[in-house]
Amino acid sequence: MLGVGIGGLTGCLRLTNDDSAGASEGSSPTDEESTETTETQSGQPSNDGPASEVTLSEQWNAEPGIDFVWTDGGAIYFNDFNGAAEARHGSGIQWHNDATYEGFENNLGANAFAIGERHLTFGYTADVGEDGTQGSHFHTYDTVTGEEIWAFGAPSDGKHKAAAGATRVDDIVIIATDSWGAERDQEPLVVGLEATSGDVLWQTDKSTLPTSFINYIDSYGGEVYVAMLSGGVQVLDPADGSLTEVHETWSVTRSWGTGRGQIHGNALFAVSRDGVRAHQVGDGGREWSKGTGDGNVSAGPTVDNSLVVVGTDSGSIRALDRSTGDRLWDAAIDGTVGAIATSGLRVWVADRETGITAYDRTDGTLLHRSTKPVNGSDITVVDDTVILGGDQVHAYAIREE
Repeated sequence: MLGVGIGGLTGCLRLTNDDSAGASEGSSPTDEESTETTETQSGQPSNDGPASEVTLSEQWNAEPGIDFVWTDGGAIYFNDFNGAAEARHGSGIQWHNDATYEGFENNLGANAFAIGERHLTFGYTADVGEDGTQGSHFHTYDTVTGEEIWAFGAPSDGKHKAAAGATRVDDIVIIATDSWGAERDQEPLVVGLEATSGDVLWQTDKSTLPTSFINYIDSYGGEVYVAMLSGGVQVLDPADGSLTEVHETWSVTRSWGTGRGQIHGNALFAVSRDGVRAHQVGDGGREWSKGTGDGNVSAGPTVDNSLVVVGTDSGSIRALDRSTGDRLWDAAIDGTVGAIATSGLRVWVADRETGITAYDRTDGTLLHRSTKPVNGSDITVVDDTVILGGDQVHAYAIREE
């Protein structure tokens, strides 16, 4: 299964049966940190008694930072400034490779990721400022060796500066680009690339997609779903890029450079202007709409087998039942919610500064709160380990008290 953190909300988060085991061997000495007193953020007592508090013990750290992070089969993949990397939670960085493109010296990791059996693709936006015209670019690496296989650059015409997303269907990598500025000036571009060579198989033209921003791209059932700021969700045939269906009433917002949607199972869970919605994309998929609490959504939806969790710029966190949308619990932090990850027992929340908090996933009981290096970057949980972004990557073992 594919797991995600702040952005790139594609696939499903890794859900384990028990994430309370001790630390694996790492390269850094243990540095345990105490927790605060357990409490229930929602103000309601726990039906099952107090949950176990946890401490975080550092296993290892490494110089590459994390902009966005994804997990697949126990591996951790992330992009950062000018780089792409793979790590394992018990042994640290496996490989780290350069992600510059044709002289672009400063490149920011984007919320764009696609993975196949042997290759994975990351998207990047050149850090050239408002006046630059350089296009976004996408790099594909061998998952075992980290060797770069091919790179693709969007047109450097000022219209395709931002990497808006990536997905994969069989042997085709589908990437999406747009830019910033006025919506009326957009020329959204989606390109289908042969996965092993990077050869262009097709690309959309102005007649295919609305004149708008691309907020989110993903795939389900052999089709590509492209959510636009205006015009709903456009469904494309991955073989030739032709338009097969339009869901005009579906909406996915975008914030902090990240689409606020996630296809999980047979539903698209999406943040819209009036709350969180579940849209059916497969037989038996869910359909519901619920509010998000105070503030604008700044993290999520993070979806796993039973929860949908969102966080806002006012610090509120809301956990919803995946099947019905019913509100299960609310919590709050000081500051803007920057990233959310779930594990078998807990919901982990990072703010836009340096704090990380853990809650019992069943009732929102506070289990851990500490200052850890996040700095507005992504987080994820793999088995018994929390991976935090920032200027460096840090792996912490989860220990129950």
